[in-house]
Amino acid sequence: MVSRRDFNFLSMASILASGVAPAFVRAAQSLDVVRFGWSNTVIVSAQTMHALKNTDIAERNGIKLEQPLLMNSPAVSEAIASGSTDIGTVSDFSAVTMMAAGAPIVPVAHQSSFRSAVMVTKKSGIKSMADLKGKQVYGTFGITAYLNAQEAVRSAGLTVGRDVNFININTPELTDAIRAQRIDAFFMWDPWLALFEDAGLATALAENTSPAMVLQAHTRFIKEKPDVLRRLLKAHSEALFYASQNHAQANAWFRSLEPAKSIPETVIEHASTFDPQWSAKTLADITATISPKAIDSMQRMAHWGVGEKLLPRVPDVKALVNTAISGQADQETKTAAFDLSSVKIKTA
Repeated sequence: MVSRRDFNFLSMASILASGVAPAFVRAAQSLDVVRFGWSNTVIVSAQTMHALKNTDIAERNGIKLEQPLLMNSPAVSEAIASGSTDIGTVSDFSAVTMMAAGAPIVPVAHQSSFRSAVMVTKKSGIKSMADLKGKQVYGTFGITAYLNAQEAVRSAGLTVGRDVNFININTPELTDAIRAQRIDAFFMWDPWLALFEDAGLATALAENTSPAMVLQAHTRFIKEKPDVLRRLLKAHSEALFYASQNHAQANAWFRSLEPAKSIPETVIEHASTFDPQWSAKTLADITATISPKAIDSMQRMAHWGVGEKLLPRVPDVKALVNTAISGQADQETKTAAFDLSSVKIKTA
């Protein structure tokens, strides 16, 4: 006769042999720690990071996340380079900057898309791009929105440096100038340009929805922990999908931290709609792999950056971007079941 103790032991052995570990067994296993740097500044990117931070999605994929909040893309890149983080979310041009510098940091996934625009203040009276002739356009150099603004000027038949002059200015100074209506034109990205539109301070003359946030990782992390990275990218896609299905919650998380606290929820929601993933219907609509079109765009940025003396050399973007692991993650997310209702929100 088999005792209850022996029966329980045999049952557990059978379960483990089948390869399907019960929930409490998985919970008892150690999680892989990943240090993931981010900033609370760009729409959809931020909501996704909050979803990772405030739900159990990462843990369900065997990941324990440490998420140091940093000021901007350069700070995220610096943290990866110093070894204080493994991976981080940065703008596409920031990723190109790291590749051009020869740093052991490469893009591994697409995160989100956002809008940039050339804008004019309400008091300027400017109605078209052609009206910018003889004007100054203000903004922060060395970002994707700067490239987009130059392309918009050239597309209007104007010459940069002759017909239109660009003036480098930091974001706080630019914001003050816009609110005081001291300038005529500037370039900006969402959600800030949506905020100025909502406040009636400025209107967009030329928009571009190609700018992107990407995930970049240290090559050591990629080489030593490819399976951990795959599971992290899968978790990231699930978190993005969760945010896309829970706009109010994700937007509230975004607004819980500076510098987004003062941005109305309606503005954040409007700005987020420019990313197609914000309207995803299924998890299969979320794609982590950086597309060939996006790789070509980053290569164009590299050539532009060298021409602007922002970069020391032109990197071979296609050769450096890692799409193999994100491709594996995408294959898994497009075939695996994901029950949104089972996601648990963490309590403070």
